[in-house]
Amino acid sequence: MITAVAQLLYYLYTFLMKFISEKTMNQYNLKGIYQEIWEYLGIGVVDRNSGFHTFSLATINGDIPDNRTVVLRGCDKENMKLSFNTNNFSKKIKHISNNYKVSALFYDKEKKIQIRIMGNAYINNGNLYCQEKWEKMSDQSKECYYQNINPGDVIDSPDDVKTKIINETSISFTIVDININSIDWLSLSASGHTRARFMKENKFDGEWIAP
Repeated sequence: MITAVAQLLYYLYTFLMKFISEKTMNQYNLKGIYQEIWEYLGIGVVDRNSGFHTFSLATINGDIPDNRTVVLRGCDKENMKLSFNTNNFSKKIKHISNNYKVSALFYDKEKKIQIRIMGNAYINNGNLYCQEKWEKMSDQSKECYYQNINPGDVIDSPDDVKTKIINETSISFTIVDININSIDWLSLSASGHTRARFMKENKFDGEWIAP
């Protein structure tokens, strides 16, 4: 009788330790993944050769989704936001003005890691934030904001588009901040894909989800 009880207690102890160990390891992995996401994004801001330097930005145009590639210009883990620069007269600004819900899709083909970010976009134009960023930009980066025709307008020839740099902040220069609501991380592997999600409503504590 004592032996049977001892065996039962041993099995219960083994099961409990395994459960605690797996839970702790899962949390450690999730925290490591979350940290890695922000490290990749930080590198993407400064390294043009990084797979996370550009991303596909999806907006809503009425009831039609629309996407395009933009350059990651900033990431802020503390305030949970990303940022990119764009022309204030582009179609994406009109879309965001009507519906601030956006999605950002990153994929690094070498690391085989996809990061999907959902959030609310906020438009900055003509404020001190834009002025400070503008002053740090190169003339080459500024040039596209001085073009004489708005992005997306129909033209007769590519030669119709001209630029003339003047010594003041272009009214076209806009910074869009994406305030993050969720992050979806996917790692592709021949041995099995792995996926995790981090939600604002859960204070960005991670959880595993099926890939």
